[in-house]
Amino acid sequence: MRAAATGLARAHLALLKAELGDIVAEIKVISALAAVIVAIALFAAQLMAIGAALFLGEWLFGSIGWGVLLGLLLSIAVIVATVMALVGAPRRVVTTPLVVAGLVGIVVSAVLGANLARRAAEQAGTHLRSGPVPNLDPAWAPAVVGVVVGAVVLGLIGLIGLGRVGGFGGAVAGLVLGAIVGGFVGWGWAGLTFSWHGAIAIGVAIGLLTWIALMPALMLRSHVDPTARFRRLWPRESYDAALETKDWLESEWARRRARLGRT
Repeated sequence: MRAAATGLARAHLALLKAELGDIVAEIKVISALAAVIVAIALFAAQLMAIGAALFLGEWLFGSIGWGVLLGLLLSIAVIVATVMALVGAPRRVVTTPLVVAGLVGIVVSAVLGANLARRAAEQAGTHLRSGPVPNLDPAWAPAVVGVVVGAVVLGLIGLIGLGRVGGFGGAVAGLVLGAIVGGFVGWGWAGLTFSWHGAIAIGVAIGLLTWIALMPALMLRSHVDPTARFRRLWPRESYDAALETKDWLESEWARRRARLGRT
């Protein structure tokens, strides 16, 4: 009787092992197929996002490169905004720079699209050729004016800004760096003629860069403590209560040991 029961139990165990083996094999197949579905879905989502950025760059701004650049800047801006939310920064740290960046982008797009800097540089070049610099090439006059004006303006800004932080050395460095950057900016604004597509693309890019730069700057001015939010992840009240209990138990144990020693 015992042998029959043992044989029957072993048969049931063998059947269970066989069924479990089939179930595990089926789970592996299902998991592999599900992984393929997830992988293809992720690929499709990435393809849609990248393709949409490239298509919009080509359709709106006339170049796929603008789609790549603006998509990259937008991704960085969203990452920075998410980091601001992660460290518990106030909402205005994200929204205020966004509004400022939008205004900057609109102004830059309008100025470049209307070629206001180019026209002003052309008029200034005409006055220079009719006055102190008669041999100035008319084709290069707007670029020369833009380089000079940009170098002077940004050089003075760098001189004042870095001078307040780094003293004389900072002032000199700010003047030199500002003049170099200002020369390139002035040449780009006054020495080139922009279409509205290119002007809007540049305005959007500068607006996104402004948003990216202003968010950390405003967070620093807001005196946000990045660790404050993460301190809430620690069970401080339970930890303090455990320490109090530990101290009480140690004091009770010391008191009883002293009492036993006296007896």
